[in-house]
Amino acid sequence: MDMNPLETRLKTLTLRSPLLTASGTSGSSDEILALRGARGILRALGAFVSKGVTIEPRKGNPEVRVIETRGGLLNSIGLQNNGVRTFMRDELPKLLAYRLPVIVNISAASIEEFAALTERLTSLDTDRSIAGLEINVSCPNIAAGGAVFGSNPVMVRKVVRAVRKQARRDMLAIVKLSPNVANIVEPARAAIEGGADALSMINTLRGAAIDIGTRRFALGNRIGGLSGPAIKPVGLYMVAECFRSIPACRDGRVPIIGIGGVACWEDALEYVMAGAAAVAIGTAWFADPHVFVRIRDGLRRYCREHSASLAELRGCAHA
Repeated sequence: MDMNPLETRLKTLTLRSPLLTASGTSGSSDEILALRGARGILRALGAFVSKGVTIEPRKGNPEVRVIETRGGLLNSIGLQNNGVRTFMRDELPKLLAYRLPVIVNISAASIEEFAALTERLTSLDTDRSIAGLEINVSCPNIAAGGAVFGSNPVMVRKVVRAVRKQARRDMLAIVKLSPNVANIVEPARAAIEGGADALSMINTLRGAAIDIGTRRFALGNRIGGLSGPAIKPVGLYMVAECFRSIPACRDGRVPIIGIGGVACWEDALEYVMAGAAAVAIGTAWFADPHVFVRIRDGLRRYCREHSASLAELRGCAHA
């Protein structure tokens, strides 16, 4: 067994831990450093994935934006952010202080906008500090782009190609896939054909809630994205399907980042055994900022007790 049983490879990127922050929940600034035990949290992470960045600032969706549900969270933030220039000038330097690989989640309303955003990011990243881009083709609560791209394999392929053309060769191109499709394997294959280095799945599921007091939709945008423990079986199934059906995922050429409902080390291990090389955590972080430490420690303990590394356990459920 390796000295570090949790070491994870995402193509050319080597991570000390398989744990990532999930975009959309992790913010874009220095919020971790404000927490008690920040150093321990950072040591438990393998990489930091930013909140979605767009070419121009976005105010996001009208309030109410977040609602708790039984078994999860319904959100409709709408990609609120300060735009790419402010991100690169003010926010990225703070993220680099984490001393972790930084992956920037990007979102746009058109193929041309994705290309322009990537070109802007690349040109502003003069010291080559960005390790990768997570291409968001799956946000369920914005009017343009988002899930419209993610449900159409042809569009997924075109978006990824446009981003790959403008990105540096050493930047990982990670595609975040939507669960709001009939067959997750089709957009996954399209992303790989477009040049994806890795896949992250899944984004949130479309959902809604009604306020019976006002007799109106509870979210200001009416619909939102469901995350949390309720969606873990869906995420697990989709990771397993892509691992089973796509040779490049199975042999590790295109690793999978599993996302959806991870709240404990057992959840993370299930994703690994289904075929994920790494795991991103979002909603559970809201309840417990130290969830990364607990999961890291649990995974390490399991690997030592069973004399196995996570790399050896990846996809073992399919055997």
